[in-house]
Amino acid sequence: PRAFEKSAVLDAVAKFVACDDQSLSMVSKKAFRNCLVAMRPQTNKSDLPSTHDVTTYIHNQFVAHLEALKTDI
Repeated sequence: PRAFEKSAVLDAVAKFVACDDQSLSMVSKKAFRNCLVAMRPQTNKSDLPSTHDVTTYIHNQFVAHLEALKTDI
């Protein structure tokens, strides 16, 4: 992405957690959040996804994937 978008950050963090087999608690760790802020210093706390946001996003993506599979069958 060329511009900051909260949805893109949420997607990237969710993929990091799910695809790299990371703990959801990683999302709320200060060191991880500081890495996200270092990439965009003007980031506000509200711009960063919470553990709840990531959990909900992963769940919704999974449900959408299952629905797509059902449609294909």
